[in-house]
Amino acid sequence: MILECAAVSHPGIVRPNNEDAVGYLIPERPEILSTRGALFSVADGVGGLAAGEVASQTAVRVVADAYFSPRAPFGIEAALRLAAEAANRRVYALAQQASPELNGMQTTLSALVIAGRQAYIAHAGDTRVYRLRRGTLTQLTADHSEAAELLRLRLITPVQAANHPRRSVLTRTFGGSLQLRPDFGRHGVEDGDVYLLCSDGLWGEVADADIAHELERPVGEACDHLIEMACAHGGGDNVTVQCVRVVEAGQAKPASPPGRIARLLSGLRGG
Repeated sequence: MILECAAVSHPGIVRPNNEDAVGYLIPERPEILSTRGALFSVADGVGGLAAGEVASQTAVRVVADAYFSPRAPFGIEAALRLAAEAANRRVYALAQQASPELNGMQTTLSALVIAGRQAYIAHAGDTRVYRLRRGTLTQLTADHSEAAELLRLRLITPVQAANHPRRSVLTRTFGGSLQLRPDFGRHGVEDGDVYLLCSDGLWGEVADADIAHELERPVGEACDHLIEMACAHGGGDNVTVQCVRVVEAGQAKPASPPGRIARLLSGLRGG
């Protein structure tokens, strides 16, 4: 598997602090890369609440630590689910502390694992994951906001949702409650696919058609241009983008761990 990736996070031109967080981990050891894949994540601390930057950074860190932990289940989907649950519990626990700086903090988070020819997503909030394939941009996550829920119920139109006053009122967040129901998804991966993880500071300012056009560039240029466009269109929020291009997807599925008999035979052969 050969990937090209880049990420940029910017406070925007209105807010003094950046409450977004971005992370990625591409294992150097081939055996871990082949079984676990590469992990990418973007989180956005909930605006107006305490310590949004602590919440987003905590979620990104805990997801990576838990996903690549030696104690994590071998299966990618199971490991990602447990990692998302661990991140939610950690943010929630910190948010219950008596410290006024942390009390009530929450964050969105979208995490993407690319492993061979499969992409796995864990998501809660309104950070998004997009995929550009042969010129077509597809949103792979569904926003968890009041406006998005109304749109799914067909009570408002997409145009109304884009400008709805409750567009930023979230219905699911990491740290908002002890029990969280993130969305999980799995999608096929093809050579040449480009994945974009971003906070609402991007998609709230830049049209999908413009995003798709920029993703045709090298990933570093794409990130820089998207940040510039978001700021030029108002830059009213923190904006974070992470681009991943799949140069070669590699094998069809992650390698399975050796079974008990295979391990015994390997030991007998001195392997």
